[in-house]
Amino acid sequence: MKILPHNIPAATEQQKTGTGRETRRNEFHDILQQQITTSSKPEEHAMTLPPVQNIPTIPFDQISSIDATQGIERAEQFLNLLEEYQRKLGDTGSTLKDFYPLVSSMQSEAARITPLLDSLPDGDALKEILNRAVVTATVEAIKFNRGDYL
Repeated sequence: MKILPHNIPAATEQQKTGTGRETRRNEFHDILQQQITTSSKPEEHAMTLPPVQNIPTIPFDQISSIDATQGIERAEQFLNLLEEYQRKLGDTGSTLKDFYPLVSSMQSEAARITPLLDSLPDGDALKEILNRAVVTATVEAIKFNRGDYL
């Protein structure tokens, strides 16, 4: 809103008298009451939907079908990937260009392992190992992308 000098006296006069507020308040009250009475009337053209029937069952527990041996194999592959990353870090001849595909695979593998991690019960030893591996992979990817190894 732009303030113009010729509008200032009218606004201050209106504030002193308070006449503008009362008329606006009454107008608002009238409009509100009108809307309340019209909205409380039932709609003539209201449509009712038929009851939902024959909804196919969708299996949401896809992860529970993974057995323990598959989980152990996935964990072993993920740990091998982390071990390869550790070896590359120790190799002085490796460049950052060599690291990028490995870091990308670590990130994608961590994303694949996370549903398996969530499906395991608390207190499971495999869950603890996977959790530590996912955290390590995530932290290492963040360090690499941030530029800690430049």
